[in-house]
Amino acid sequence: MSYTDGPISEEYGKQLSKTYTPTPREKALAGYVSQQVEISEHAKSRVVEDSWNGIAFLTGEQWTRFNRVSQTLTNDDDPMWRVRMVLNYILPTVETFVGKVTENRPGFICMPATSDDDDIEAARQCDKLLEYMWHEMGMLVKLRELAKWVACAPAGFIKSWWDPTVGEEFVVQVPAADNAIDETGAPVLNTESKKTGAPVVEVLSPLEVNWDPGAKDMDSCRWIIHTNYMHIDHIRARWPKKGKSINPTKAMHSDEYSRSIIKEVRGSLGDEGVDLDRVPVVEYFEKASPRYPKGLYALVAGGIVLEQGDLAYDELPFQMVRHNTVPGRFVGEGLVRPLIPAQKELNKSVSQRIENKNLHAQPKWRAEKGSVEKGSITDEPGEIIFYNRTAQRPPEPLPPTPLSPEHRMIEAEQRQHIEAISGISEYSRGMAPSGISGRAIGLLADLDQTKLGPTVREFEAAIEGLCNRLLRLWRDNMPVSQTISVIGKNTGLEVFEFHSRNIKDTRVRVVANSMLPRHPSYRREQVMQMFQLGVLGDPADPKTKMLTRKMMEFGDIDKLHGDRDRDRNYAREEIHTLSRGQWTDVQPWEDHITHIDEHLSFMKSVDFRLLPPETQSMFERHLAWHYYRESQNQQGVPFWQENLEAGEQGFPPGMGEQQPQGQPEQPPPAPPMDAFGPDPMALAPEMGEAPGGVSIAPGMGGSPELNNAVGTRGPGVADFETGFDLQ
Repeated sequence: MSYTDGPISEEYGKQLSKTYTPTPREKALAGYVSQQVEISEHAKSRVVEDSWNGIAFLTGEQWTRFNRVSQTLTNDDDPMWRVRMVLNYILPTVETFVGKVTENRPGFICMPATSDDDDIEAARQCDKLLEYMWHEMGMLVKLRELAKWVACAPAGFIKSWWDPTVGEEFVVQVPAADNAIDETGAPVLNTESKKTGAPVVEVLSPLEVNWDPGAKDMDSCRWIIHTNYMHIDHIRARWPKKGKSINPTKAMHSDEYSRSIIKEVRGSLGDEGVDLDRVPVVEYFEKASPRYPKGLYALVAGGIVLEQGDLAYDELPFQMVRHNTVPGRFVGEGLVRPLIPAQKELNKSVSQRIENKNLHAQPKWRAEKGSVEKGSITDEPGEIIFYNRTAQRPPEPLPPTPLSPEHRMIEAEQRQHIEAISGISEYSRGMAPSGISGRAIGLLADLDQTKLGPTVREFEAAIEGLCNRLLRLWRDNMPVSQTISVIGKNTGLEVFEFHSRNIKDTRVRVVANSMLPRHPSYRREQVMQMFQLGVLGDPADPKTKMLTRKMMEFGDIDKLHGDRDRDRNYAREEIHTLSRGQWTDVQPWEDHITHIDEHLSFMKSVDFRLLPPETQSMFERHLAWHYYRESQNQQGVPFWQENLEAGEQGFPPGMGEQQPQGQPEQPPPAPPMDAFGPDPMALAPEMGEAPGGVSIAPGMGGSPELNNAVGTRGPGVADFETGFDLQ
């Protein structure tokens, strides 16, 4: 196929421009890159064929075949009556696969440099930075595109780099060009507007990437090539000196068929053969070696080296994801390739059945030569056919042979083969047969998800490497601070100022299997059963209830730095106040479960053990009041009722008495504690009435085991037989 210049290229050709003459070193480097491209193109011929067939079967072009001579898809010239039916079962299979492996965002966690609080806070901010970049770069859409290439082709690639030509504008002061100085002797500074730059992530197919033929994985790959197609305007604007000597017709011959495949996939290849004013630009990346101690990066277009330098971070800026990996092979098998034989047989069986139906509707005729006029027999109803009486017998229809009953059985078998080979069953598509309980459906669905475990781990490993690189790029290239705004936990908006120096460690870990699909209804049922049976702890314990609520909200992946919601921050402020020896009252409207959890966590730390004994006792009394208030909430006693009973000028019970002006309020006495929280008998009046109006028999001591009025689980806590309360 011959390519011609587009209108823009022809316009550039009319302009007179000087021709750039490359140096001998640049010629040698361009020739070296060209040889590497040619070697890798021949080595990945099977990958090209599998990728082309995968895209063809995904888009319904399932009666084409790959011509290994012309390296293109061809269609056979079949007669018009031949039926070429396509029942594309591969399309929903791929869509289900993509939906499952990209259903959940990866749970990446930035690792702190040390155990210092400042480093932990910096790691938390790096988490938010990754969330911000994840949204700004549209990674959810890009992951879906990557998953489709992983399904249709032997592999999919992610490429990341820093683009200095994008981002927000900022003003810097630079010395004057003539190094002028003012009257004080200081250099004269001029203002200059620059771009901050931004990280860029691009999803690539194996048709656009060439790699070291001797590599078996990305770790052992020594070099890799990306062939991109840039517009001639972009090339001439970015490289004004060398770009004037480059035209779209100056392309490498070794990648002609790969270029035609890419254009066919993108739907931009027409019969006119116009090259659409784009130039193949080859980016070459090679790791450090004795020849290139710092690695090699070269960008070549039209035989001219546009850029040359060291390899950043001495690593290839690519991550690869595969499905159905093969040991020792660089790429995998993909999802579509094993399904092609079954899909072809299914299409053939359906087409044959339709052709047989057409024969019954319009059967063939048997007639002596010359007995009827040519074309007189049609499928018109009620048609009268005239024939020559000299013939020995009149024309007669030939009924077709009926198809075997096994014909439909073969079709059903092919559909079952597609489900079995792909691992995408009816449970994966959300269809469950009747007569199966919800618990059984949940178990079957969980077992069905395990088939995607190896592929999900490939995705998570690639995303982990990508996040590591993004943090390094931001740390080394972002010149100014950025305002980061993300949607935090419980859909809360979090805004803060982030500077690149806050990135103290670029290590990122992705929580294993965090991208696997989850089933909320089945998970809730499991959590409820574990709570009822006491597997998560005592159901009356506020900490157990808090853990249950977290698991019901699927927040069971606790990060290293913990939660940052308002209740926890408020509890931490209380801890800071108490640590200085200052008493703080327990307010009835506080989230006591969160306060109890935060206080207990601090009281188990070394910092608490280093406090004076009187301060530790103050913590214990403060914690006891939180337990008491929580028990009141469990009994259903509204806190505002105490205010009404105390009067307009009074104070709620336990909140202190009116103190003379200028004197600090004395802390209330801490309620006695037992294994079930505050002792209701000790908190009750002398006549044996517990808080909240619950009567206690005299002499029983308020023991929950002996006092049935308060239940076997403590004051106000229901038994297992009467349900439970998560509030």
